[in-house]
Amino acid sequence: MKKYLIGLLVLCSLSTFAGGLSAWQEDTPYGHQIDHDGSAGGWVCLSMDTTSVCFQQFYFYKGHTIAHSDSLYFIIDERKETVQEFNNKAKWQLAVDQQNLKPIFKREYNSDYSSIFGDGILFFIVFFPVPLLMPILWLCCLVSLAFPWQWAKGFRKHYAWIYPSIILVMILYSIFPQSI
Repeated sequence: MKKYLIGLLVLCSLSTFAGGLSAWQEDTPYGHQIDHDGSAGGWVCLSMDTTSVCFQQFYFYKGHTIAHSDSLYFIIDERKETVQEFNNKAKWQLAVDQQNLKPIFKREYNSDYSSIFGDGILFFIVFFPVPLLMPILWLCCLVSLAFPWQWAKGFRKHYAWIYPSIILVMILYSIFPQSI
């Protein structure tokens, strides 16, 4: 029985050793796979049906993934699954401008990209923020509003809605990773 449990433990833990703690795989907002294998250098690969493209920095905008590394620049149309590759930064920026792919607010990512649910950030935001006692303070403020205490009533009233609002904004910010 002990050998079976050890064997089951080894089988269940095999997927955790692929690439170490820094490896990740996520879906893009347009349904393709984007991943980082955990290796040094920060290369991220986007896999479409027939094409795979690797780069170091990227952002999502209007159905496209605009990406670059030190010497290669890409405009990836994920809807049509086409890739435009540039060796010159000036030509790439000109193409980005001509295709109207320059956002007002750009959310650029690198090999540290992941969603709020994918790597446990939500857990740490809710239960271990800095300072560590913020959720407990929030609960105390919320409960204390039911009592007629006058001590710091304005703080308690505002903190009771500001803290959950910040959490909600962070969740929405992660769910919608596109640039604006």
